[in-house]
Amino acid sequence: MKKIDLDVSNEYASNARLKPALLAALPLVALAVGFGLKSSVMMAALFGPLAAVGFTYLLAHLTRDLGVRKQTELFRSWGGKPSITKLRHRDVSLNPHTRARYHEKATALLGKRMPTAAEEVADPVAADSLYEAYSNVLLERTRDTKSFRLLFEELMSYGFRRNLFAMKTLGIWLCLACALLQGALVVRAVRIAGHIDTANAVLAGLDLFLLLCWWFLITPDWVRRAAEAYAERLLAASENLQMGTQSIPEAAVKSPRRDATKGVARHTMRRPDEGSG
Repeated sequence: MKKIDLDVSNEYASNARLKPALLAALPLVALAVGFGLKSSVMMAALFGPLAAVGFTYLLAHLTRDLGVRKQTELFRSWGGKPSITKLRHRDVSLNPHTRARYHEKATALLGKRMPTAAEEVADPVAADSLYEAYSNVLLERTRDTKSFRLLFEELMSYGFRRNLFAMKTLGIWLCLACALLQGALVVRAVRIAGHIDTANAVLAGLDLFLLLCWWFLITPDWVRRAAEAYAERLLAASENLQMGTQSIPEAAVKSPRRDATKGVARHTMRRPDEGSG
């Protein structure tokens, strides 16, 4: 794999997978500090070997798996993937003239006419199949993360929010447990030393603040806004594609990811968590 492929993959894994896991584990770090693990040498001795044996890599993969499972639930509650729903005639989030232009481009790319509003109502499953085929082809045509940098950044934003939402239950319980333990340390210091342990009081406050963030900020609507932004950017990317006159073979419509990567620039890659929009 080329160096640029590794750089892009590492950038996505760090921002969209590892950071959500580390944010969920932040109360544990605060608790470790509260128990006296304040030395940078001690912290390095604790976390250094874990990182060396691939613990952070494992965390990233576990977070990704949780996110993918949660994504299925989110798409079901939203009525489908945003990159599909925005192509439906009955969707009101996209300008109808813009949608008509995307349908024209989809027809040119797939070699198949997009359904009319009446045809979509008559057979919504078949219509969604065509819309999904179009979004899959767009995924293949926009793998060059250098040329489609804004799209890649939207993907990272969505991946971060989705995976963080997948960690919500764990994050809430960790914040509650660690806040209670930090509070116990504060009470213990008052009883033994006769004064409040300021450090533990601040850390307990941090845990409560994180708890409020998990509870009120990390919501399905928060994730949906990023998913829709990514879907809109993906559809808008079709404006920069060279359509030409050659249509996509019917086999590629059924399984567009199988053949569409031929001829992609050398520095492209299989985008992580593809199809998430």
